[in-house]
Amino acid sequence: MNMKRAFQKLFGTSGGGARPQTTKFEENYVAGKQLGIGTFAVVRECTRKSDGKKFAVKIIDKRQLGKLDTLRTELSVLHRLSHAHIISLHEAFETPSHVHIVTDLATGGELFDRILAKGSFVERDASRLVREILLGVAYLHDQNIVHRDLKPENLLFKGPQDDANLMIADFGLAKIIDEGSFLQTACGTPHYVAPEILRQSGHGKGVDMWAIGVITYVLLCGYTPFYEGEQQSNAALFQAILQCEYEFDRAYWSEISEGAKDFIGKLLVIDPARRATVQEALQHPWLDTTASNADLLPALQKAFDAKRTFKRAVLAINTITRATKAISSSSSSITGLLADMQVAPGPLDPANAESTAMAG
Repeated sequence: MNMKRAFQKLFGTSGGGARPQTTKFEENYVAGKQLGIGTFAVVRECTRKSDGKKFAVKIIDKRQLGKLDTLRTELSVLHRLSHAHIISLHEAFETPSHVHIVTDLATGGELFDRILAKGSFVERDASRLVREILLGVAYLHDQNIVHRDLKPENLLFKGPQDDANLMIADFGLAKIIDEGSFLQTACGTPHYVAPEILRQSGHGKGVDMWAIGVITYVLLCGYTPFYEGEQQSNAALFQAILQCEYEFDRAYWSEISEGAKDFIGKLLVIDPARRATVQEALQHPWLDTTASNADLLPALQKAFDAKRTFKRAVLAINTITRATKAISSSSSSITGLLADMQVAPGPLDPANAESTAMAG
């Protein structure tokens, strides 16, 4: 079945104000163990009754979510996607209280859990994984889709095999953006958010490239590049991001090649117009070199323990608000933090559409 027909079957329309089908999820699937939980949703393993095949199902509580615009945007993005490095949508079901979104089941675990379980991890392993992320993002950007929340927790292995594909998941913040347009709503996860999101000056595909720069940095040393200060403050973290203040500490980077550092430096650039695009990043020589064969795993484990920046720390950090309304009302919002830091945000009209055309 082609994607257009699949979309019509799924939503009962050819687009626009599309909605999931109203057939009950339970008539077709059996829900299994819980895989994850968020503010508005629970993710479970599920089994299709017709053939016993396993999938993942995101169960969203509509009463907690409120407006369904974000959910419909996520579904409109997901139905377009079919790629080896992206989690695919299979079906969606709606009841008066819940929406069930059925997607590929990735059984290989999260990116960093898998690395920690390995016997060794060399720079070439890191460059291979980064290439796979870039291939997925290139597919998205070719379709004018911006993910906006690339981070380790949203990178999952398809299966437990050593050569299993790394796949991009969770399109809850993804947006379709017109050429020559900017998105305005502040969103993302603090350690991976780009400076233009913090400035609220409009953002586009470049935010994904910044996040890949941060992910690459963490893959090679075990901690994120921007320091939140002794008080573990988001305000200090955001200030470091806005000024692009980071370094390659010799204690962790002495075995890392100059090519890797150059690759990161092409992505962690304040001005998104000067930041490498996904196609430029794919052409970087670091992705094709053998680089260093030094085992990075001991240093990674040391960094994970010493700096507490990995899974436990990331999960402890609140995700930046998903809606402009929440930003303006929250004392811990980006807008409030930037005001305290005396950084003037760009124009942000809460009544405006998510995407605004570039001036001039």
